Amino acid sequence: MKFIVLSILMGVSFTACTSSSGPSNNSYIYNGIDFGSNRNYEFKRGVQDACHTADGQYTKNRELFNNNISYKTGWEDGRIRCHGK
Repeated sequence: MKFIVLSILMGVSFTACTSSSGPSNNSYIYNGIDFGSNRNYEFKRGVQDACHTADGQYTKNRELFNNNISYKTGWEDGRIRCHGK
């Protein structure tokens, strides 16, 4: 009997720790790639520009890249993750 109760408790505790497999409602998905949630406009623009670059059409706003961390982070993330998509 103790074994059955212990097995049930362990099963419940393991299922409570699993995360959902799908993106959250506020995820930013571009070209089928989930870039995370709560992304601002500059980050999204950086991702879009970088994905255009990955497709062979070099696109980068140098002013934003040099002065806006969100754009730069989005561009760098997009350049890596859109490559070959």
